[in-house]
Amino acid sequence: MNRIIGTFLILSLLSLAGCEKANSELCGGNDPANDLPWLKQQISQLSTLTQCNSISRSTYKEQTVFVLSTCDPNVNSTPILYNCDGNKLELSPNDYKELKFTGNIELIWRSN
Repeated sequence: MNRIIGTFLILSLLSLAGCEKANSELCGGNDPANDLPWLKQQISQLSTLTQCNSISRSTYKEQTVFVLSTCDPNVNSTPILYNCDGNKLELSPNDYKELKFTGNIELIWRSN
């Protein structure tokens, strides 16, 4: 029984370490809202607006992307994707139809 509990604890710690490593390998590390100047500026601008907005981080076509979108249920809009350097990705309507993120979608910031 002790062996089972010990194995479970080791596996749990390894999985937690794996999650931490995965986050830090993404552009912006563990705190992209403060570590990326362009993203910090974007958040500052968005926080002056009255509608609900959010910024998430994921992986698209093997690169870290930041997804700016509205979280207002009454607004229908297309999310805007930025690369790690803050450059807007120019996606075609067809790209948006087939938009697939290959990593977890992590909420970075959300307005009130």
